[in-house]
Amino acid sequence: MAATDSLSRLVNLYLLLANSPRPLTLEQIVADIGGFPESPAARRQAFERAKRDLRSLGLPIRTVTGPSGVDAYKVDQRNANTPAPSLTPLEALALAGAMASVRFGRGDAFDSASKLGCLYDGELAELANFPAVPGVSEFFEAISSRSMVSFAYRGKPRVACPYAIIFRWANWYLLAKEEGSETAKSFRVDLVEGAVELLGASCEVPEGLDLNQIIPETRSAIAETEPQEVVVRYPEALAEVVEGNLPAPADSRRADGWVTSTLSVGSVAGFMRVVVEFSETMSLEGPPAFKRVAVQWLEAAIAAQRAARPDASELRRLGEAASTEAMADSAVRRRARTLTTIEQFRKVMGILPWLYRNPVTTTQEIARLFSIDEERVGDLLERVACCGLPPFTPDQLIEIMVEGDEISARISEDFAKGLVLGQSDLFVIALSARVALASGEFEGRRELESALVKIFGKDAVAGMAESILVDIEGERHLGPLRTAIEDQRQVRFDYLASGESSLTSRLVDPFVVFSDRGFWYLRGWCHRSGGVRNFRLDRLENLNVTEDRAERQPSGGDLLTSAFSLEEGELLAGDAVLVATAPGKGWLLGGAPRQELEGKALPGWDVHRLRVLSYTWLAKLAGSAGGALRVLYPDAAVEAVAARIEAMRDRLL
Repeated sequence: MAATDSLSRLVNLYLLLANSPRPLTLEQIVADIGGFPESPAARRQAFERAKRDLRSLGLPIRTVTGPSGVDAYKVDQRNANTPAPSLTPLEALALAGAMASVRFGRGDAFDSASKLGCLYDGELAELANFPAVPGVSEFFEAISSRSMVSFAYRGKPRVACPYAIIFRWANWYLLAKEEGSETAKSFRVDLVEGAVELLGASCEVPEGLDLNQIIPETRSAIAETEPQEVVVRYPEALAEVVEGNLPAPADSRRADGWVTSTLSVGSVAGFMRVVVEFSETMSLEGPPAFKRVAVQWLEAAIAAQRAARPDASELRRLGEAASTEAMADSAVRRRARTLTTIEQFRKVMGILPWLYRNPVTTTQEIARLFSIDEERVGDLLERVACCGLPPFTPDQLIEIMVEGDEISARISEDFAKGLVLGQSDLFVIALSARVALASGEFEGRRELESALVKIFGKDAVAGMAESILVDIEGERHLGPLRTAIEDQRQVRFDYLASGESSLTSRLVDPFVVFSDRGFWYLRGWCHRSGGVRNFRLDRLENLNVTEDRAERQPSGGDLLTSAFSLEEGELLAGDAVLVATAPGKGWLLGGAPRQELEGKALPGWDVHRLRVLSYTWLAKLAGSAGGALRVLYPDAAVEAVAARIEAMRDRLL
């Protein structure tokens, strides 16, 4: 059956190549599915474009020499990470629930979940938010396949046997044994230079190895440089909060309400994050040589803010473009715009496995779950109805009937495979499942584990808990807070807010606990502030679960909890700011809602547009980056950030 438009042709080509056991020439493909232009040149051009689109979505199409010496095409099944097509409705629901609760980078796991037709239709509560750093998924692939890897790190080529990846202190680390080394060590993934290459040579994790012993207990104790002795001073009342972010002191003295501790610091960058974060409460006492290093770090951040900037009119144009349209690109606007053929194809290949499990539905439900304009759902589905496999007999067709708002479908298992999952998708699935299964509260545990076996295989799933480690700071308060949430009880605690130098007493109606970029948070109604607030758990002291019932209950939006994942209306609050990060350092902005700007507003840097509610937050971000983050617009933001970093530096002098 000849395809009548580019979308139908792409669907038929995908199904043909994905299911053919032998290579097919272009002539055979045209004869089988039709729909290509008559002109040989135009036919070749249309096929190459379609092949490129399918490869971009992860279908590993190989070109081989056919029997008559002409090019033929087949899917390399060895590299086709196609998920098992037979997920049951409960397995799909469990997997969708796990992926709906984890954010990875700027987006979330919905993109990967939609390739499986696994979309979660229920109340969302984000369990965790992780930065997406280049190299993480490649290292996960190497660990899963037990392959040696090569990469460059701190200007030196490395060959290593990867043991695990761990998320700790808002960073991803590779735990591996480098070739020629007697012991395993950690590598910060964001500092890996260039591409990660799998070498194929086999490697194994030694029996009885304790991976948690490879990486130090605190970020500033990481041995990135020769360890240095540092002396710090902080209020005794804040000792528990501050010391949770520092290496165990070699010596500690308490006098007159102050604590003076001597520490061994192996990472200047890690330690400077702590110095900047607690700049209002902690002082750096010595030695003089390390104080100079810390001052130079902050002066580099100050110089980055003071450096010459692009034309003021161009910055103003880019900054003022942060309008409602630009910053709050809602699902309604995304649905309303015209989708390209490849975007339509991607939607369709997510809808098919979903229809396989939900054969009776409505246009409204499809529109809501897959972010499509409701008026276009019927047209989109009718265009792929009757696509399928040669000879296009009834049993080899996709059958979709749209009558008004009602949709009924008959989708065979061959057509319900969804899109090929790339390595990044597989890592997101594994990470989401790892977090969900470790939470202790995840419903559908058995179904989720069954889905993972179908996608990864039994042996790979068995080792998943050891290959991905997640360590979130602030766990000591999790138990009591979860009890308070379940029992709907108010909680009281003392809290050290960012930018403040002393604890404040809070009464909170707790909604949910979640993790964001390496820290646990509580989200709830704060009676002192009169609004919904997020509280970092490692900054809590004297937590008390009261007998009083919580007065406020969360709405659905209150459970979308990432610390900087504001609702669309809130994206318009605060000041529109342009920020530049050094190449590959966009992760410094964490989960802050932002837009990546096209073009080269500042050559050699990546420019982002975001809304900032607090210049103190932005100054601490820039100060801890040590020159890798610049504020460009407006002038008031540049000056405020530079002045705040100068104040941090002056407190060190």
